[in-house]
Amino acid sequence: MITKPGSESYQTGETCPFLRVELKRGELYLLPYASLISAHLAPESGTDKRDQLELAFASHDVTVTGFKLAEIALALQKTTCNVIRETNSAKADFDDKPAIKSITVKKAGANA
Repeated sequence: MITKPGSESYQTGETCPFLRVELKRGELYLLPYASLISAHLAPESGTDKRDQLELAFASHDVTVTGFKLAEIALALQKTTCNVIRETNSAKADFDDKPAIKSITVKKAGANA
């Protein structure tokens, strides 16, 4: 089941073979951790102080923009992050918790 927009930005649990990526428009991706090539976190980029987390899978490139994404990056490192999702809530709604504002998914090697 796809989670309602506006709920928590990510979920963790037991080590998981796939990362589920949920977009606001209802799209869902299941990307295998075994195909994760690299991850790069650029903290507080831009004038709005949003972090950017780039994930390169063998088949797709995923760009996550939001606030306090280091916690999500660590869960990805441990393969315990089961779900990442876009949220509709404002930064203030999350206090000290990570908040994902947008996720872009493109086929690997596709130009912008």
